[in-house]
Amino acid sequence: MIVGLGTGSTTKYAIEKIGEMVKDGLHIKGIATSRETEKLANEAGIPLVPLNEHDIDVTIDGADQVDGKLNLIKGGGGALLREKMVASCSMKEIIVVDESKIVSSFSFPLPVEVVKFGWESVAKKLRAFGFTPKLREGFITDNGNYILDCKYTSIEDAEEMEAMLNSIPGVVENGLFVKLADVVVVGTKGGIKIIKSNL
Repeated sequence: MIVGLGTGSTTKYAIEKIGEMVKDGLHIKGIATSRETEKLANEAGIPLVPLNEHDIDVTIDGADQVDGKLNLIKGGGGALLREKMVASCSMKEIIVVDESKIVSSFSFPLPVEVVKFGWESVAKKLRAFGFTPKLREGFITDNGNYILDCKYTSIEDAEEMEAMLNSIPGVVENGLFVKLADVVVVGTKGGIKIIKSNL
């Protein structure tokens, strides 16, 4: 089995648990979505393979926010490009969050990964679309790019917004994950809640 390994605090616990299962004889290989995850997987004893060599059976990841349609905002940890690439190659995407991440409408600043060259011109275009972008100071993605964290009034159509953002020259990827989550596992005070996609 090939498992995509997401990035972030929630995924860290999943990686540790998978590592324990590997030590007990589970035969899996992982695909890391960041250098941070690669380090954690190596420490946990999970063998890793490159994305381009294998189909992915399932990916386990977290999210900054999840809306009622199971669209996501991701990228708070800065790994949105690789996370989206791995998610798009996965037969099943499982998102693990706590109940505070489930929202009726998005409010978390939307991360937009941009190339370093002329990033200010990209920020200007984002402002023209109604965003208030702020450069994530002192942060470079694993791909050598910048991240602009963008505040907004509302996101009415996540699919349309995702496509619009990625049409801006200089934008590498954005943190809207539309129609990629198959299952959302929500940790609540009363236990675990499972939400499945209707798509």
